[in-house]
Amino acid sequence: MILLIAVLVSSCSILDYSKRVVGYSVENFKQEEKGNFSLNVELPIKKAYNKCNLFLFENNIQINFKNCRKNYIVASKFSLIYEYTLDSTEVAFFVSEIDKNNSKIEVISNNSRLAKFVYNKLVVYMNK
Repeated sequence: MILLIAVLVSSCSILDYSKRVVGYSVENFKQEEKGNFSLNVELPIKKAYNKCNLFLFENNIQINFKNCRKNYIVASKFSLIYEYTLDSTEVAFFVSEIDKNNSKIEVISNNSRLAKFVYNKLVVYMNK
């Protein structure tokens, strides 16, 4: 039992462990390389974050969890717009500030084809 606890604690930070247990961790997205696409937009960070939320809402995508202070969203049920995925496959949107009027949006999923599809739709949506 002690060995199991030591392995769990060493495999992730103490602060992130409780989030992983309940399924609200974003650490798995931060390590994804193949399914990671980013775009720069000419919007302040909060407007870019809100536009990502609106994109998901307008496409009837389920938001699993989000953090308004850290500017990220994790969503699923993309099978409504992309038929080659499971309902449980998640896509994360991380919004970061480049400067006062520009932001970077990262679209990340372990399903690289889904990530690319969502990224392409988001690029079109952001340019409306």
